[in-house]
Amino acid sequence: MKKHLNKIFFPGLGIFLIALLLSACSGDKKGPGLPITARAEADKKIAAIGDKIKYRIIIQKDKDIEIEPFVFGQNLGNFAIKDFGSKRSGLFNKEKITQWYILDTYITGKTVIPKVAIKYRKNKDKDWSQIEAAEIGIEVKSVLDKAGKIIQMRDIKGPVGLPSAIIKFLIPIGVLFLAVLGLLARYFLKKNKQVQYALKKPAHEIAYEQLEALRLKDYIGRGLIKEYYTEVSDIIRHYLENRFRLKAPDMTTEEFLVSARDALELISEHKNLLKEFLLYCDLVKFAKYAPSADEINSIFDSAKHFIEQTKENEPA
Repeated sequence: MKKHLNKIFFPGLGIFLIALLLSACSGDKKGPGLPITARAEADKKIAAIGDKIKYRIIIQKDKDIEIEPFVFGQNLGNFAIKDFGSKRSGLFNKEKITQWYILDTYITGKTVIPKVAIKYRKNKDKDWSQIEAAEIGIEVKSVLDKAGKIIQMRDIKGPVGLPSAIIKFLIPIGVLFLAVLGLLARYFLKKNKQVQYALKKPAHEIAYEQLEALRLKDYIGRGLIKEYYTEVSDIIRHYLENRFRLKAPDMTTEEFLVSARDALELISEHKNLLKEFLLYCDLVKFAKYAPSADEINSIFDSAKHFIEQTKENEPA
């Protein structure tokens, strides 16, 4: 009986593994002989104002297919891009690219995340072809009900008295908590004074020193382009914090540009220069954009130019 089962099981297992291998090699081709497919998806089709929507573009292609980088700027249709990133995986001669975005909107009603055109070509080919990821319909609802009134919340229940034994127990804990809070406040006040003392050196001098230290690291010569752009961007962000008290290092580029838009310390020309600089750095850091040699060399000069244009005037 056991020998009979072996005769059935092992040949069947071999056929299954061969079929699985062939399936993996064949890939997912939904078009008539296309070496690439693209689809878009969102984690929700109905959202309320302020909800974050995760949107993904999923591309499956042959490894010898090149894709032209696509960047949307700050918005995708009626949706603001709050964050984005990408990841890659591959098997045999196939590659999967997933580009994700965190979106939100303050426009109610039925709208769409627009379709996305993706240009591709075989390596060393001159002409580009195009494939599209379809649009996705999204319904954005207001927090108001049909009558235009804010949705009523349940009443809060009245206070419940605490037993006297618990009160006696909580009093020493409260005293201890206040003591710890006082020590922490003293520590942070002292630390803040140290930071203020450290910043007696002008913000632009600190930034120039950091740029010179970056140049000596020779990231470009070592081929660490993404790391180079990340550090240049961080130097400018910290300069803006030291110079204008803008919390640039703690914000995404999108959040910071919204904050900088209302900053009276920066004139319109400087805001536009900063916007172009940070979005270009993000293009290299997150969107896998490969800058040319001239672009790599000019980003350093752009950083120094921005600092020079916005530095604090030295007293006469």
